[in-house]
Amino acid sequence: MLLTDSYHPSIDGMVFVVDSEKKSLERLGHEVFILAPDPGEEHRIDGVYYFPATSFSSYKGYYVPIYPSNKIEILKGINPDVIHSHGLTLMALKGFIAAHTLEIPYVVTMGTMVTDALQYYLPVKLPVDIMESLSWIYLKALLNHSDAVVSFTTPIIEELKAKGVEPRDYRIITAGVDTDIFHPIPEPEGLRESMGLVGKRVIMCVGRLSFEKHVEEVVRSLKLLPEDVHLIIDGDGPAAEFIDQVISEEGMSDRAHMIGMVERTDLPKYYTMVDVCVSASRFETQGLSLMEAMACRVPIVVPNVRAFKEIIIDGENGFLFDGGIEDMAKRVMEALEISKDPSIRDAAMERAKSYSEESSARKLEELYESVIKAKKERLGKRDLGASRRGPGHA
Repeated sequence: MLLTDSYHPSIDGMVFVVDSEKKSLERLGHEVFILAPDPGEEHRIDGVYYFPATSFSSYKGYYVPIYPSNKIEILKGINPDVIHSHGLTLMALKGFIAAHTLEIPYVVTMGTMVTDALQYYLPVKLPVDIMESLSWIYLKALLNHSDAVVSFTTPIIEELKAKGVEPRDYRIITAGVDTDIFHPIPEPEGLRESMGLVGKRVIMCVGRLSFEKHVEEVVRSLKLLPEDVHLIIDGDGPAAEFIDQVISEEGMSDRAHMIGMVERTDLPKYYTMVDVCVSASRFETQGLSLMEAMACRVPIVVPNVRAFKEIIIDGENGFLFDGGIEDMAKRVMEALEISKDPSIRDAAMERAKSYSEESSARKLEELYESVIKAKKERLGKRDLGASRRGPGHA
């Protein structure tokens, strides 16, 4: 059973991760169910189980399961071997309680550093440092009492340990890249012409437009780049209006193009057209959209933090920057100058292909087998201890 805080019609990296894991585990012969907050009848998907939920006022398109539900009955009926949460808030808590009650192994993927985004989406405006402290108290309790914690990359596990998280088990299991969709293709005829980009050098940002991603920094870096460099922004989200405002304020309306949310299956067409993909986000635990760009042989420019410093070898399969927009623009310029170099593009593609969906699914399979075995052993020892104490003892 895969639990998730966000699912269709919401669009973000974790939605794609859940879909990918379901598909890949099913290919290995497993039966996989999804449990998500209810987005309303018009958006429900056949076969998905839902908890009653309401829309989240601070983040349009997201839903929170604040209502009572028959979660225990749902899970008893399905009788899963493992409950795996891809969220850290109410869905995670509901799943944890259900798993504890039913004595089922409970796994959590730390796919989002939620504490980094508190300042942008808190429905109750309290001091951020207080909310961060309270959030870590909750997160430590949740993660330390889970059967295993999954991280996409090593730096995130290191951050968790530094915060006092000591899970029973943990694994580094990257989100798989769907190479059936994301692979090199010929550039679609007429796409540059339709966007007025013939003869231009093109950089692109892809993903959810949220404040913690800092797409506005990429917009501002355009002023430091030659006038023939244009920016495509693909995505939608709560920061879209703010980014549009920054484009106007910086006088970049003729060079920065917001194109909305492109269908995922159409993204390779755009990756084939652009010269470089860029991110200013220090929020990423993996950066799936950027790895999908790499799978299409696109060089990327990203901050030298967290997941990126593990995935990218600077100057070999991508480019890292340490400072602000000046350093970002410098590395973008360097990437543009050598972006046609087949060795950079091939190295980026090979790195992305190493994170295959099948490889990730097999690692999850191994983890599930391990936590199932460990849970049975703990329950056996507990039952044995109770029988030794005899009746009348707590």
